[in-house]
Parts: sequence; structure tokens; C-alpha cells
Amino acid sequence: MEHVQRRGLPLQCDVCAFDFARTYGELGLGYIEVHHVTPLYVAGVRETRLEDLVCLCANCHRMCHRTRPGESWRTPATLRELMRKHAEATNQ
Repeated sequence: MEHVQRRGLPLQCDVCAFDFARTYGELGLGYIEVHHVTPLYVAGVRETRLEDLVCLCANCHRMCHRTRPGESWRTPATLRELMRKHAEATNQ
């Protein structure tokens, strides 16, 4: 999170671009959830690098972790694509 801010980038969800500060004002300033792109049980024990992490809003974070029978975890890129397809299908 601090790495993103130091680079002058907006602190927003990497999937849906939600910005807590834009929505909640000062209360949301500096808030975002951090997600491992590859689950630790898959990546194995090693030191976490910045490229292993992504900033997500709470909703997208939960959807990355949500599983259904026959499915496993999904990456932020997979979730972004799922959202794009859904928007196209529903003309949003």
C-alpha cells in the first residue's frame, strides 16, 4: 500500500478501480486491502515480494477468494475478465 502511494499512484482496487477515499472521504483515506495474487498454499513458503501482491477493495477481495464446487481461487485478472464479460452480456 505504501509502495503504491510513494509512486504517486492512486490507492484503488486493481480490479474495479474502487477508491475508498473518493467514496468515504477522510475515513477511507489510505485504506485498501492487500491480496496475494497466488495463494500462499500454492506459492509455497518464501519471502513475499511486491509483485506477489495486489490492492483490492473488500468486494473484489472476497470474490477472488470465493469458490464454488469445481472451482478454485481466481486471480484479480480472472475476476476483471469475468466482470467485463458480465457487463457485456448485460449491456452495462
